[in-house]
Amino acid sequence: MTNQEKSFNLWNLLLVLARRKKFIIGFVVLATVAGVVTAFVLPKWYKAKTSILPSQYDQSLGLTGNFAQFVRSSAGFELPLMATPSDVYATMLKSQTIKRAVIEENNLVEYFDEDSRHELEIYLEDKTKIKVTGEGVVELYFEDKNPEMSAQIANSYIRQLDALNRRVKAAKARADKDFIYSRLKTTEEQLNQARRLLLDFRTKNKALDLGQQRDIALGTASELKRRLALKTVDYDVQLRVYSADHPAVLKIKDEIDQIQNQLNTIELGSNQDDTYLNLPLAEIPRLEVEAAELQAEVATQEKVYDLLLELYEEARIKEQKDTPTIAVLEEAIPPEIKAKPQRSIIAAVSFFGSLILAILIALFADYLENIRRLSPSDFELLKRTRDELTGKTGYSDS
Repeated sequence: MTNQEKSFNLWNLLLVLARRKKFIIGFVVLATVAGVVTAFVLPKWYKAKTSILPSQYDQSLGLTGNFAQFVRSSAGFELPLMATPSDVYATMLKSQTIKRAVIEENNLVEYFDEDSRHELEIYLEDKTKIKVTGEGVVELYFEDKNPEMSAQIANSYIRQLDALNRRVKAAKARADKDFIYSRLKTTEEQLNQARRLLLDFRTKNKALDLGQQRDIALGTASELKRRLALKTVDYDVQLRVYSADHPAVLKIKDEIDQIQNQLNTIELGSNQDDTYLNLPLAEIPRLEVEAAELQAEVATQEKVYDLLLELYEEARIKEQKDTPTIAVLEEAIPPEIKAKPQRSIIAAVSFFGSLILAILIALFADYLENIRRLSPSDFELLKRTRDELTGKTGYSDS
């Protein structure tokens, strides 16, 4: 029974469509012709394409390098936390700075006969499409009714991006140069201070070359001890021959005292002798530690100074550098084939859309006809509902 009902309903549907085939065919033909005519009447739009690749310098920044930070902070751009250089360029291309520059460069106020630059910015945003590929290539598309103008504006975007990129990098280099210069001056002062401390230490302690002075002192002390030992033996021998107050014995005793005083001077130093060789041997280890610390500080400050000086020169070069910062992979050329309207698609949509709509209208008309024949009261209620919705009055209450 169910299969019979389904078969019956299907044949009823086909019967309804067959009865109204003239309406359906006419509606579809008229709608399709209208769609095709509309497609031919609509103005042609041409889409120009250009693509760029961030330079190796920008890719080396990692990005969120200083370049992205500077762009984010100085130009008011909104970037994702883990943006790539390509994302940065895509965001820059969407900025008001670029759009205003494109408007001025191409005199779009006169071209579109539009005084409101805000409206022109909205128009550019609507007609410009920017995409970042998986390989990091930034693709820009611009649509216009004039193929030459579409290519001109697309290329203008890239020129203005390069100009903005140069300004951003120059400003970053200038800020880096100023910061490095201040650090360079501070380091220079610290280096001079470290050198003065080392000079004062050497002057105060007569420590010109502690290693050499230590070797000389040790050699001298060894020679004096040898002579002292010999004189002591000679003194003992003379005491066996002469008395203690004998001139020969006294002479040796005086020589022994002189040698001992010289040893004491070498080991402990003397306030009366300010010569280079009068450095106390006992103080040399401590002085060597102090001298090593002062020399290490001088060496450290010298390395920092040399590094900052090199960075300062690099920053000066970058500030003055004015070379292209963008690699253009594909320059926009006036397109020969229109991007829209796509007439075949419009014709197909018109045909199938009108066919579906015509079938629905035919079925609804048959439904109303059935209600009118089989249930006049429901049909009258439907008419009243229609009149209420359309604002008509004066219908019969019967």
